[in-house]
Formats: sequence, C-alpha cells, structure tokens
Amino acid sequence: MTRNTARGWVLLEMMVSLAIFVMTATAVLSALDRGLSSAERTRDRAKAVDLALSTMVKLEAGLGTVQSLVGPVPAWEPPLVSEGPFDESAPGGFSETVPQDSMWEIEIDTMRSEFPGLTLVTVTVVKRAGPDSDSLVASYTLHQLVRLGDEGADTVGELDDMAVEASQGEGL
Repeated sequence: MTRNTARGWVLLEMMVSLAIFVMTATAVLSALDRGLSSAERTRDRAKAVDLALSTMVKLEAGLGTVQSLVGPVPAWEPPLVSEGPFDESAPGGFSETVPQDSMWEIEIDTMRSEFPGLTLVTVTVVKRAGPDSDSLVASYTLHQLVRLGDEGADTVGELDDMAVEASQGEGL
C-alpha cells in the first residue's frame, strides 16, 4: 500500500464517520423537535380544558353570564411587585402598553334541556394560530347541564323548587 493510498483511505474513513455523525445528530434533533411540539400541544390542550372548566364554573356560580364570558380571553399579566403598600418606586396606575392578544377565544351555546330548571351549556375554547387566522392550534368542548340564574344571586341556604321536590320525593 502506498502512502497516497493510505491517505485516501483515512480521508474516506473521515468522510464516512462525518456522514454518520451528521445523520445521527439530525435524528436526535428531529426527535427533540417532535418532543417539544408534543409538549406544546399538550400544554395548549390543558389550557383549553382549564379555560372551559373555569368558564363553566363561573356560569354555575353566577359570577358571569353567557354574554359576559363569550369572546377573546385577555392575556394574563403578572401582578406588579412592590416592597410594601406605600412603595413609591413601584409602577402604579394604568399601563401605557396595549395588552397582547392571547389568541384564545370562548364560545358558549345554550339549549333548553328536558329537565326543568336546567340548561344544556356547551363551552368551546379555541386557540387560533394568529389574530386573523382561521386555523386552530388547540380546542376543547365541554357539555354540561347547568342551572342558569341571575348573575351574582346569593342563595346560600335557601331551597329552590328542585331541592324542595327532591326532599319530598316528587318527580320519581
């Protein structure tokens, strides 16, 4: 074997090992990318479920109406941190910045149910890909029978018609 032939084999070995390294690195990065996108989809799905459940609970508790809860979800902003109640250096008042769009929207449909006093409520939460986009990144729909009443009505301890019927054993 001549000296030039040996150099050629070393060069070929280096090129083959570099190609194997590049293919392995590409496979690892591809798997990492798939894992990150899966985690992001899971996070968006969990947020959609949380928003739907929170909306349904607000309706049940009378903390909001169908009309007040429908629409875009405002972006969450962390509370201002200050050293105490009289910290003059803390930013206060109104923020000069426009809140960012969260891309999340809540849609609520109501339908009469066969059960007196209960309404079938369907809460759909969607996250759009962009402000003017029709493509959805995540969505979740929740169906539940809810007793819709006056907003903020305090009925703690009072019996309603359904509770009276249940205590008397009617409607069975």
